[in-house]
Amino acid sequence: MPPYAYSQSPGVETANIEKTLSENLLSTTPSSPSVDSPPPIGSNPVENKPEMANDTAVADVSANQTDLSRIVIPPNDPCLPGLYTDWQELSQEETKGNSKRFHSVRIVITRSDFRLTLEGIRRDGRVEDVYNTSVGLGDYRTPTPEGRFFINHIYCYPDVLYFDPSSTRVQGLYNGFFAPVLACDSRGRCARYRDLGIHGYYKENVGRRVSHTQTYGAISAGCVRLPDPCKFKSELIRVVGIGPAKQNDRGTYHWLKRPVELIITDYEARPEEDPTLTAMFQQSLDQVQGGLRDLLSIFGN
Repeated sequence: MPPYAYSQSPGVETANIEKTLSENLLSTTPSSPSVDSPPPIGSNPVENKPEMANDTAVADVSANQTDLSRIVIPPNDPCLPGLYTDWQELSQEETKGNSKRFHSVRIVITRSDFRLTLEGIRRDGRVEDVYNTSVGLGDYRTPTPEGRFFINHIYCYPDVLYFDPSSTRVQGLYNGFFAPVLACDSRGRCARYRDLGIHGYYKENVGRRVSHTQTYGAISAGCVRLPDPCKFKSELIRVVGIGPAKQNDRGTYHWLKRPVELIITDYEARPEEDPTLTAMFQQSLDQVQGGLRDLLSIFGN
């Protein structure tokens, strides 16, 4: 069965969801993950409501307009193009033209050839490849799972941490990028999926504790390793957009302006190549969209 038959399984609407789950569901309690798996982050999708632009000086902000204690100044990131001080600045400029360019955005990973493709989908159904790269995936003992998932927030600065089995904080292992992967059911209930993530990888930061150091082929504990996290996060932010910077025990992160569907498959076929699968796909997205919106009445803003 082609992987896109998973359309009957949970998907997520990638264009018209303003909010889904409450931010207070975010958890940063360390667990004992494998080298490719961070502690559970919880199930907290998109936050579109900006609190304050990152380029606003603290001294110029009135206390009755925003909570100054919540202002986050991100660390310097050498991946940023010149003249930008943080990723939200780049997002604000780049998404002005890209916001109408695509109806939705998705990531497709094919396990058979270890490829990741960032795709933009236009309103007429046409698909445009935005970025394509080889990746490292799980080996035969801990394979990267096939299915439909999504990401809704990203850690995109050098301060993102890995917690080893003893909960010791290890800096630099993720090479400045980590995107937790979530799964949703048809009722819109979302959660981290087996600590799965898409991330960079930098072997010198773990020394002899890690035997697999490549970022291509079947070499991870199940996560998706990026050979060039700078390029990937730059392209992702350009087409999706992000909100203000926030911080937790894991590091500095941003909510994506809209959730991005992640398809992990062994095939290269696309749903639009089969009208029946396309209809099934759209139906499942509509169902999950309704479920996610219903949760607002439970969790609030």
